[in-house]
Amino acid sequence: MNEKLNPSGLLTTRKKYTPAFKGECVRQVAAGARQTDVARAQGISPALLGRWQRQALEQAVPSSAERDEVKRIRAELKRVEMERDMLKKS
Repeated sequence: MNEKLNPSGLLTTRKKYTPAFKGECVRQVAAGARQTDVARAQGISPALLGRWQRQALEQAVPSSAERDEVKRIRAELKRVEMERDMLKKS
């Protein structure tokens, strides 16, 4: 845990959450539970849960480079399938 001084001069430790815990909290909200209810039940702030949701959404959406690669691979697959079909006919 990371330690740092709070305004009163006392050491505080920062909690670290596992990716599985974060994913489960985000999944509960995606399944229809209210964000504030999930956050309260898990002992975290709603703002932190909202940040985890935004991060999960960013990871779920493919980047433009990934979309371009998928497009290129699909075109190559189509070409290879056409070649295969022509070889089957001959």
